Amino acid sequence: MKKILLTGIILAFSGAIFYFIQKVGNPKKSESLKITYPFNNSVFPGDIVAPTFVWQENNNKINTWQISASISDSVILESFELSKCNWRPSSKEWSLILDKWAGNDITFQVKGINEQVISQANIKIHISNDKVEAPIFFRAVPLPFKFARENLKKVRWYLGDISNETKPHCVLDNIPVCANCHSFTPEGKTIAMDVDARDDKGAYAISAMQKSILFAEDSIIHWSDQQQGKFTYGLLSRISPNGRYVVSTLKDCEIFIDRNDMEFSQLFFPFKGILVVYDRQEERYFELQGANDTTLVQSNPIWSPDGEFIYYTRAVAKHFGESGIMNGSVPKPEDAKVYKKFERHYMERDTLIKFGIYKVPFNGGKGGVAIPVAGASNNGYSNYFPKISPDGKWLVFCRAESFMLLQKDSKLFITSTNGGEARQMTCNSDNMNSWHTWSPNSKWLVFATKAFGPYTQLFLTHINDDGTDSSPVYLEKFSFDKYANNIPEFVNIKYDKEIKINPTFLSENDFIIRNGEIKLANGNINGAFEDFSKAIKLFPHLSEPYFLRGRIYFEKGEYGKAIEDFNAAIGIDKFSTYYTSRGIAYLKLDWNDKGIEELTTASRLDPTSFTPWVYLGVTYTKEEKYAEAIVSLKKAVSLYEEDAYTYYYLGYAHYSMDDWNKANEALTKAIKLNPKESIKPLVYELRGRTLLYLGDYAGAINDSKATIQLSPNDPDPWLVKGKAELKIGLRDEAMKSLSKAKKLGSAEAEYYMREVL
Repeated sequence: MKKILLTGIILAFSGAIFYFIQKVGNPKKSESLKITYPFNNSVFPGDIVAPTFVWQENNNKINTWQISASISDSVILESFELSKCNWRPSSKEWSLILDKWAGNDITFQVKGINEQVISQANIKIHISNDKVEAPIFFRAVPLPFKFARENLKKVRWYLGDISNETKPHCVLDNIPVCANCHSFTPEGKTIAMDVDARDDKGAYAISAMQKSILFAEDSIIHWSDQQQGKFTYGLLSRISPNGRYVVSTLKDCEIFIDRNDMEFSQLFFPFKGILVVYDRQEERYFELQGANDTTLVQSNPIWSPDGEFIYYTRAVAKHFGESGIMNGSVPKPEDAKVYKKFERHYMERDTLIKFGIYKVPFNGGKGGVAIPVAGASNNGYSNYFPKISPDGKWLVFCRAESFMLLQKDSKLFITSTNGGEARQMTCNSDNMNSWHTWSPNSKWLVFATKAFGPYTQLFLTHINDDGTDSSPVYLEKFSFDKYANNIPEFVNIKYDKEIKINPTFLSENDFIIRNGEIKLANGNINGAFEDFSKAIKLFPHLSEPYFLRGRIYFEKGEYGKAIEDFNAAIGIDKFSTYYTSRGIAYLKLDWNDKGIEELTTASRLDPTSFTPWVYLGVTYTKEEKYAEAIVSLKKAVSLYEEDAYTYYYLGYAHYSMDDWNKANEALTKAIKLNPKESIKPLVYELRGRTLLYLGDYAGAINDSKATIQLSPNDPDPWLVKGKAELKIGLRDEAMKSLSKAKKLGSAEAEYYMREVL
């Protein structure tokens, strides 16, 4: 009886629509209807939930929509909605399609109907017999990235199943530290993930994949241990297929620039680095031979499925002399100007870095000779993010004009691992395609793209046996409002919504130093001071909080207290920066001998550090030790050529030794560098005096005029101007200048006034 009733309702409903269509007579057909999703010729996995069909129609008079699905002109599904431009099949309808019509092309047709207009559009999709059968682990980040960095507790990690009607569940959130790149062993038994543990950006957690994933203290390795505690990001690390090894980028330097652009709010890529491996079994770190050339930047490593090769990106490295950075992405304060000039070239794209993909044999850890990957190197583009299919047949990578990560023009390319031409994939959108990863069965690729706006979303594409791919499928259940999804990874396990990461290493106080730095950068000095003081109590074995609190004391003019904190920091770590800061504090207290001793130690510990050489030169100049001053100041300008202050004191030292030509050379360089207002009159006045000795009286007059404009009540430029005017016979002008100098307090001016008279 129920079956007969249902059939009757359907027939009656169909009859009503037939009557409605008949009534409108012969309506005009409009071509303005467009189905915006799904994309035409997209391939859906056999285990995905129903998509939402979305269309656009410019004619706002249409109030009835008819949706039908057909195979070879045979209708298999019909549905009607009123006043809506989207439709989603019911679970029952979609299950019928997946179960009965997998392996077929299905045409979906949308018709818009009213008394004046019929518009229609068709798209074709294919239901694949291939299933995904693995959940996806990914990170969700609010934008811009600067906001995310300053609000780390808002960053989340999810695990989701494409066959599940519910959205992915949150695996990890509300932690006050950065965590990002993650990878899994092929069988899904081990997870490895970058975390900032114990204020170390080079920390890396490795743990068993289970319901409660423990990131405990003993699960964390520190890449900085391989560098004797020096900073490293341990960038883009990957665990090996057998779970024994992890490979990462160390001895690294990165461009790290925030951009005022919601869509592309960060420029980040390494410009120096080598590959280093950690052996979990033997608990040792070692450089990977063949990928440890310090003249190159070698990064972004991945393992071949059999663990026999490591693929990675490489380019020519940039070094300290050009970049101003010894390691990491933050220069020392004294080198900041060098770095700013360096990064500006990349921001303005007048300097580009183009990466090529290489592979090197692992050879049981011995390494070997690296060779370029055909189609993914030496092609005039930047090639990065290599990913090998689990069956070992295909390599998918990103190609862009330059750089790495978050490039608008980034497209996915595929090539055979046996070599050959690389071809651009069908699935690419027009706006950034990246962060791709293979399903365990090598049939599907998930990737992130900005196809729908500034927030990256996840899409799937099917990979055929010949390496061709399809228009992509949007993972709409995986989207979260105002969040960008990135770093997706398939996990070869059965989906379990109970899986969580438990960061037992973590407590809020562990990261008090970082919180203090954020407050300091935002001008909250008192808050930063409190955090550094708390950190000292919590971690008396760390030097950094002592040093940072000492810097606050220094800025407040409390030099004695600053020295006490610097003493404590140096008692733990003998860093050049610490000695430099303590030396400058001694100079502020007029303890010049101690200051010189500290700065000399700092320059010995790090000869490439600009600041100790400058302060040594200035101090020697003030003590009239001009020969020593010139040595130190020349060293400073050899490290950094764009500081007017340094050139001024170098000019002063040469002037004091009666070397007028070298003084003029240094002072002219200082002026070209547009010195700060505080020293500009000093530079012009001193060069005016220098030009007077060199017989360039017109130049002396011009510099004196410039000085007078900047500092009209200083008698010295009036005196120099008067002396120069006297030399070229401008007696009236000379008398006016000398009279002004005398009025302002120059005793010497009266002598030259007599000469005029």
